[in-house]
Amino acid sequence: MKITALIPMLQSSHAGISDPHINAFFDATELEGWELCAAWDDFKLGLKHGRAFDKLAIVGDKKWKEKMATIASRFMSGEVEYFEVADDAIAWLQE
Repeated sequence: MKITALIPMLQSSHAGISDPHINAFFDATELEGWELCAAWDDFKLGLKHGRAFDKLAIVGDKKWKEKMATIASRFMSGEVEYFEVADDAIAWLQE
């Protein structure tokens, strides 16, 4: 799924909520690439919805995906953590 498909789902998920608090799990293990266009979409998403996130757990299996998590953390007011094991990410979200 591309980030452009996620944006409308994210917008509708907290429409009408004045102060959303989202803990999100993003499994990036099957993500094959991150193009400039996708990076721009992520940037816009972070600017518009970054304050809605309390925690974002990104699970991946490549060094560049860890870098992606670092970049994402700059556009969000909440915590962003990178994990290689999904169970660790879920446990962190539930803390």
